[in-house]
This record gives sequence, C-alpha cells and structure tokens, in this order.
Amino acid sequence: MRKINIAIDVDGSPSGYISWHNHFQNKSKIRTLKPYRKNERYGVQRMEMLAVYFAISDNLKMLKTKLKKRGNKKIIIIRSDSKSTIEQLNRRSKVKDGIIKRVYNSIIKIMEKLSCTLVFDYLRRTNNKAGKILELLRKENKYGYYVPLVRNTNT
Repeated sequence: MRKINIAIDVDGSPSGYISWHNHFQNKSKIRTLKPYRKNERYGVQRMEMLAVYFAISDNLKMLKTKLKKRGNKKIIIIRSDSKSTIEQLNRRSKVKDGIIKRVYNSIIKIMEKLSCTLVFDYLRRTNNKAGKILELLRKENKYGYYVPLVRNTNT
C-alpha cells in the first residue's frame, strides 16, 4: 500500500491577511479578510483558525481528487506556527471564543466528509512557508509596493 502525504502550511495575521502553501502542488495563496482591531481579544487566534479553514476549503477539490484513488493511504498534514490553534484542532485545549468555535465546527464538518487521516501539526515560524509569504507581503507594504488583494504564487 502506497502512502500519499499532502502537507499544507498555514498562517494568519490580525492585519487581515491569511496565507497557505500546499507543498504537494507547490502552490500558495494569500487572502485578504477584514482585519481585527489592534489588541482585540482572540484576534490572532481567529485569523490562524480562519487560515486553516481556507487552506482546507481552497484545496478541497484537489484533495477529493487525490483521495479517490484506491489502495493508497492518505494523510493530509495541516501545519501552523500557532500552538493554541493546533491544540484546539487536536482537541487538547478548549475553544473559548464564539467566532473561533464556529470556524472550528466548520473545519470539523469538512474533516468528516474527507476519507483520509487529517493531522494538525505545530511548525516553527522559521519553517512555515505560508508565514514567510506573509512576512514578504508585510515588507512589500512597508516599502510601498502594490500588493493585489488575492493572489496565487507559485514558488
């Protein structure tokens, strides 16, 4: 039995950007959402959970196609540099915020429909490709470069 591993790095920023990078397809995406107010409670955690949600939903069509093949063991690894988000998704800690809870429940519903093993794993910030994409975006904004609202990057 052959094993298929699909790794997706995710990252979110309270300034309104979320990013994911699919290592299997070598494809990335940046989304712009409504930013949270500075120092808003749970703002960072909300964006991190939304990043996981959009990474799964944006890759859902590809995942379903890859999961149709029989005889292969399928493992999808969602990696984030947010320990609290990973602990919540792995059911090691409780989800306290109502908005995060709704996003979490949506992720769980999608997971139940996929016929594979979905693993949520912690990744150091320095190794997070989606985080590096957001860092580059922040630097571009700082120096006044034009940044489109939604873009695909193939790196």
